[in-house]
Amino acid sequence: MLNSTNDSLDNTFYRQASEQHVALRTGLGTIAFLSFTGNGLLVVLFMKNRELLKTPYSLFILSLAVTDMTTGIALVLTPAYIVGTYNFPIPSGIAGELFCRIVASYFLVFSLGIVSVYTITCLALERWFAVARPAKYKASFKKSRVAVIVSLVWLCSFLLNAPQMFEMTLGPDNNCIWINNLTEGKIRKLIAFVEFNGKFFIPLVVTSIAFINLGLRVRHSPALFKTNHGQAGIRLLRMCVTTAVVLGICWFPNQLYYLLFKFDLTYMDTPIHHFTVIMCMGNSCVNPFIYCATNKAYRERFIGILCPCYKGVVTPLEGHSDLGNRSQVSRARGVDAKDNLAVESIM
Repeated sequence: MLNSTNDSLDNTFYRQASEQHVALRTGLGTIAFLSFTGNGLLVVLFMKNRELLKTPYSLFILSLAVTDMTTGIALVLTPAYIVGTYNFPIPSGIAGELFCRIVASYFLVFSLGIVSVYTITCLALERWFAVARPAKYKASFKKSRVAVIVSLVWLCSFLLNAPQMFEMTLGPDNNCIWINNLTEGKIRKLIAFVEFNGKFFIPLVVTSIAFINLGLRVRHSPALFKTNHGQAGIRLLRMCVTTAVVLGICWFPNQLYYLLFKFDLTYMDTPIHHFTVIMCMGNSCVNPFIYCATNKAYRERFIGILCPCYKGVVTPLEGHSDLGNRSQVSRARGVDAKDNLAVESIM
C-alpha cells in the first residue's frame, strides 16, 4: 500500500513537472518565433528606408532589433528551453565543451538580454543629450561614435555575464552538466549582488533618471515642444519610454528571483521561475508591437511590408522633415536660439 502511494505521488509529481516544461517550451517557442519574425520585419524596414540610419536613435533601435532577433535564435538553440535537454544533439570534443559553456549554460541568451538593457540605457541618454545638451549632441552621437558605443555595449554585456560560462561543462556521457560549488558562501552572494547591479539595476536606474529628467524638461518648457517637430519628438520620446518601462517590468522579476536563488532563498525549475523566464524572454518580441502602437509612421511602414498592395499615404518618419521650416516655426513661436537647437536635435 505504501509503495503504491509513493508510486502515485511520484507519477503525480512527474506529470506536473512534465506539464510545467510543456508550458515553458510552448511559451518560449512562441516567443522565439515572434522575436525572429517581428524584429526581422523591423530590420527589413530599416534596410528599405536607409535614410533612417542617419539618426543616432535609429541606429540604437536597429541594434536592439538585431539583438532581439538573435535572442529568438538563441532560445531555439538553448536545449532546456524548447527542444528539451535530452532531445538536443550535443557535439563531442571542444565543440561540445564550447556549446555547453556558451549556449546550454544560458550564457548566450541572457547575455543578449543584458545587451538589450544597456541599449535601452544608451537610447535614454541619447534622448537626454538631444534635449538637455543640444550643442554637444551632434558631436557626442556621430554615426562613427554610435557604432563604437554599440560595439562596447555588446562587449561589456558579454563580459559582465562571463562567470556563467564557468558553471557548466561537457560531461563524460557527452551531456552538459552543471559544475557544483564553483563559488560558495559570501563569495557566491557577493558575485550575485555585483551581477544584479551591473547587469540590470544600475542601467535601469540611469535610464529612469534620464527619462524622468526629460519629462520634467518637457513639462517646464512647453514652448520647446509646441512645433510640429517638437510634437514628433514627444511621440518618439513616448515610444522610447514605453519600451524602457516594458523592459523593466519584464526583466525585474527574473533578475530578482535569480538574486534570491544565489542567496539560497528560492529554487530553480519551479512554476514561478518558469514564469519569470517567460516574462524576461518575452521582452524580446514586444518592441515591434510597441513601435506600431505608439508611432504611426512605423505602423504604416510595417503594413506596407506585410501588404505590398497597401496604397495609403505614408507618414514621414520623425527626424527627416525640413530643418529650415522647423527653425522658422520655432522662431515664430518665440523659441530662443538654444531651445531651437534642442528642437532640431530632438529628432
